[in-house]
Amino acid sequence: MAKKNLIAVQARMERSDYRDEESFRAKIGALMQMAAREADFSLPTLVSFPELIGMFLSFLPPYWDDLQDETSLEAGATKIVMQHFASLPEELRTPEAAAKRLLFVDTAAEAERVYGETFAAMARQYGCYVAAGSIALPPLEDEPSKGGRHVRDATQVWNTSYLFSPKGLCLQRVPKVYLVPGLEERLFDPAPRSEVIPAETSLGRLGTLVCFDGFHETLVERYDSLGVDVLLKPSYNQHSWEGPSTYDPEHREGENWLRAGCPAIIQGRENIRYGVNAMLVGAVFEDMYAEGLSSVSQNTGRPGASWEDGVLAIASRPDAEEIVAAVVEL
Repeated sequence: MAKKNLIAVQARMERSDYRDEESFRAKIGALMQMAAREADFSLPTLVSFPELIGMFLSFLPPYWDDLQDETSLEAGATKIVMQHFASLPEELRTPEAAAKRLLFVDTAAEAERVYGETFAAMARQYGCYVAAGSIALPPLEDEPSKGGRHVRDATQVWNTSYLFSPKGLCLQRVPKVYLVPGLEERLFDPAPRSEVIPAETSLGRLGTLVCFDGFHETLVERYDSLGVDVLLKPSYNQHSWEGPSTYDPEHREGENWLRAGCPAIIQGRENIRYGVNAMLVGAVFEDMYAEGLSSVSQNTGRPGASWEDGVLAIASRPDAEEIVAAVVEL
């Protein structure tokens, strides 16, 4: 076994980071520089980013001027829909269908290009694997005979996580299966479980479960049975970390994230040895405010072991930007 780095980027994104391609590249580049200061990149390294770090690329750059005065995503989406409603085909003239088409489908090819090229460039520059959080997109394909990058299915919008190799190639795209009730259910579609498959890499076998998926035992079991070594869980928690839990008010939100999340759910597994939970914090829109403590965890080999026993490294604050890194043996 050899020593390797597992890194969770706890990113605090601002509206200005999505103004254009150059702004997004600069922000991701600064986060990678932070990671390189915290860890020895001469070791084989995996850097994991948070859920939906790419989502705002779909609508902020193309509608930048229209959204400047909007403080909430709900209000901003409504404004865009109302401005373009009359130009949509009849079958899309419902608020939810119109929002999906205007915010995510029509802008998908360009948003994915910026997202993909940015994280691919970081992987090449630093010679590491990059788990690029996620982005909200319809299923896409890049095929020369059909003009390059194009939408395969305009009826679906998936919350999808991309994984890049040190050569900058996309190795895998894993979409989210279980959606959180509310805004996510209205804007996105659940992906089939068949899309949840691991990637074989020089670091070991990597498996991604996007946020809520990582709380579902059957999906963790699926990866464990497929021989996954490292479970990646890019996340975006829109509740106060110190406030009451949304499903168990007797405990704090953050307490339940740790008691039922990545540090605990991998304990005693047959093959999963480590978990990396990168979380987004801050607010690009006021109604999208996020808090969380990113972590890198190990499987102690003991079923039911506490999350405290499993944690190798954890963020110090739930609202600040931070690099969480651990050297492990794989």
